[in-house]
Amino acid sequence: MIKSILTQIWNQRRANGWLFAELLIVFVLLWYCLDMLYGFTYAEKQSKGYDMEHVYKLHLSTNPKQLVLCSSEDSLQDFWFKPMEELFRRIKQYPGIESASIWLGSDAYTRNTVFQGYTVDSVSVMGANIRYVSPEYFKVMRIPIEEGIGKFAGNMDAFEDSSGSSLPFASDEWNPAATPLPAVITPDMADSLFHTGNGVLGQEFFDYYAGSSLRYRVVAVCNHQKSDDYARYEPFILTPMPGWFYRMQALPLLSIRVRPEADTDDFATRFFRDMTPLLQIAPFYLFEVRSYDEQKAERDASEGITPYIRSVRLIAVFFSFNVFIGLMGTFWFRTRHRRSEIALRMAMGSSRSRIRSRLLGEGLLLLVLAAIPALIICGNLVMAEAIMIEQADATGLRFVVVSLFTFFLMTLMVIAGIWFPAAQAMQVKPADALHDE
Repeated sequence: MIKSILTQIWNQRRANGWLFAELLIVFVLLWYCLDMLYGFTYAEKQSKGYDMEHVYKLHLSTNPKQLVLCSSEDSLQDFWFKPMEELFRRIKQYPGIESASIWLGSDAYTRNTVFQGYTVDSVSVMGANIRYVSPEYFKVMRIPIEEGIGKFAGNMDAFEDSSGSSLPFASDEWNPAATPLPAVITPDMADSLFHTGNGVLGQEFFDYYAGSSLRYRVVAVCNHQKSDDYARYEPFILTPMPGWFYRMQALPLLSIRVRPEADTDDFATRFFRDMTPLLQIAPFYLFEVRSYDEQKAERDASEGITPYIRSVRLIAVFFSFNVFIGLMGTFWFRTRHRRSEIALRMAMGSSRSRIRSRLLGEGLLLLVLAAIPALIICGNLVMAEAIMIEQADATGLRFVVVSLFTFFLMTLMVIAGIWFPAAQAMQVKPADALHDE
């Protein structure tokens, strides 16, 4: 049957040539749109390496009239860290708060990044985003640990509750006074530094610019991390609050995780109203409370990310719909104009199902023939890097998935364009159809 259909396609090559060209062009264009959507969808579905659902960010500020410039360790403790610890304690006691942490460094859904270089040999340098965090940060952000030693290999609650350090916002295993400093790194950073993603626990590296005087020891490897939904994974390092935080009266950020049942739509407003008078301790006061969902929406709107992605999706859907209508109309018109052929076949004894199968087979075989050069063109687009690779790599899996989905949609268009007009044509009596001819 396939040989017979191929013969018929060749005999009608003048009429089929235009249809072949249309199928080829439509296949390539539809493939490109779907490939673009694949990149955005793939990046959006990837885990960011932490969980920001029910997490809020608190901004503190200081009253200049109550600010005391501290020049000694005792004055720092009395006028800066003790009030900050009391403020932190009150925040954790607020109803509905599951956990809270203090941190500095690269933030998600913003352009606020802290970038530093690290090395193991003073020759090659590895750049990474850095976050200085208190021990509770891992619980607040629910950062999965792939490998860990000490309390990183066990219960994170136990790690949070330990307090073997005399410094505020530190613990016995997360101590900024330790040498070398403990560090949690992502697998891509481990691979760049040590050329392996596994078995790096206990390995040491140091700050490229500060030299070997600022050394780090890997205590855990966490999941890959990225700064927003559509970004690629980047190297990250998490380490205790730095020494300058304790010396220079730096103002940190706070993150709180709210229990799901307490995270209502008005939580931020209610928290700000209830806690503003309670958090006016010494020089500190609560300046702002906002969720990361709000921060993401604001960033996407300001940088045009949401409108851009929405436009891409609408264009792809609109194009696919128009292609569907156009292609279906072409096959519909083509099938209806073959009423006499259908009637003759029925008069010669062919059944309706056999005729329908032949028409469908002819359309699908024509699609297969057009898909072969179309896929070659698409493959050359990938090799020439003429597709969007900002969100996802141009892998073989991506090419196969997009190609199969494109072929599937095109198959539906061809079947829909043949099935219904063929069903109508076969309702006509053969004698009437041949008489009209």
